[in-house]
Amino acid sequence: MIFKDIFLAPNLITITRLIISIILFINFELTDFKPYILIIIISLIGISDALDGFVARRFNLVSKLGTILDPFTDRLVFILLIFWLSEIFPSWFFYGILMREVIVFLGSIYVLTNTKTISVSKYGKFGTVLIFLSVCFFVLNFSYSSFIYQIFGLLSLGFYYFVALEYLYRLLEDE
Repeated sequence: MIFKDIFLAPNLITITRLIISIILFINFELTDFKPYILIIIISLIGISDALDGFVARRFNLVSKLGTILDPFTDRLVFILLIFWLSEIFPSWFFYGILMREVIVFLGSIYVLTNTKTISVSKYGKFGTVLIFLSVCFFVLNFSYSSFIYQIFGLLSLGFYYFVALEYLYRLLEDE
């Protein structure tokens, strides 16, 4: 049974990230925190995203539940984070990320329902780090008027789409 693996360390990290994120986003407003605390929260979400995969591979705790739960939780927590922080983003950044996440979600459903696998992109984690850095830059500058932050956000978003297109290319190449 797939749920027997729920108590494996990587799956517990994933579930904990999901529960804490939901509680945080429901119970607190963005303005309840100083910018440096928001950056710590965003960093912890990002680190826990990487930690569950590292623990799974390092200690040979990869499970079928984890291969489904982790990407689902990653997408959900990231979308919740983006909505929670939406007032600090320029609209093009918010909608650009949201549209990319919807596309990736639909692609994930296609992959899962067709029992296909796609190898992890070597650029995927780097793209995620760039987006998280952009989010932190926008947190530092609530007015989002800084030209440098705008350019960095645009370049990060462009790279984020490049990674999604790379996955699409791999998917089509395998057919």
